[in-house]
Amino acid sequence: MSEKPAHLAPRYAAQFADRAVVAAYRARPPYPQEVFDRLESLLPARNARVLELGCGSGDLTLGLAPRVGELDAVDVSAPMLEAARARAGARHPNVRFVHSSAEAFEPRAKYALAVAAESLHWMDWDLVLPCVASWLEPGGVLAIVDGRILEPPPWQAELARLVATHSTNRDFKPVDLVAELEQRGLFRELGRCRTQSIALEQNVDDYVESFHSRNGFSRERMSAASAAAFDAGVRAAVAPHAVAGHIRARYSALVVWGAPSGVVQGR
Repeated sequence: MSEKPAHLAPRYAAQFADRAVVAAYRARPPYPQEVFDRLESLLPARNARVLELGCGSGDLTLGLAPRVGELDAVDVSAPMLEAARARAGARHPNVRFVHSSAEAFEPRAKYALAVAAESLHWMDWDLVLPCVASWLEPGGVLAIVDGRILEPPPWQAELARLVATHSTNRDFKPVDLVAELEQRGLFRELGRCRTQSIALEQNVDDYVESFHSRNGFSRERMSAASAAAFDAGVRAAVAPHAVAGHIRARYSALVVWGAPSGVVQGR
């Protein structure tokens, strides 16, 4: 198979183990409630077993846990799992957090649904997609969630310039993940749902910090000067549009579900 796009290389995925990135996750907007409704609609029963690959700090886990029977939440980043357990683990005894890469994960049983929210693009598709296919019950699907799609704000042009200038991921190019997987014969889409657009109101400090939870903006990998210049630039860009220290924007999410496929490779 052809290689993945360069901007999805392991050295960029490794940023999500940086504690600075984990700390900034709190500033990300929440998943729309409609995401959880859609995922629940894909289950054959409320007590179904679900696998979440790349659970991060638990943003999706927290909302999905009350709707399922058992939930195995897997992530390769130990700091992310620490944050997830601190938020949600004690309140949801049906959740099992697993410190593992998706590639090395060993399931205990079959799943009615597998979910990858803002995470699958970082994984080894040739290894993971066939494994997920073998882990699903008959009729089970993989749901791919692109969870927090901001509609272009009035300051988008200046923001794009700042991102291009300061991101440490110099290989970035837009990619349609689902189309890429289908082209490689690793996924067959069965349906998709774009949630309704919902309002986001966030103080400027949190809005600026949210960028440091993204690939290319780990404070541990940016120079202090670049991080400061980026933050100052974003503040200046939003200042004419802020009201009482808050920005207002809109965002939505995309859920695509389908059948993963491929031949399981030796591990």
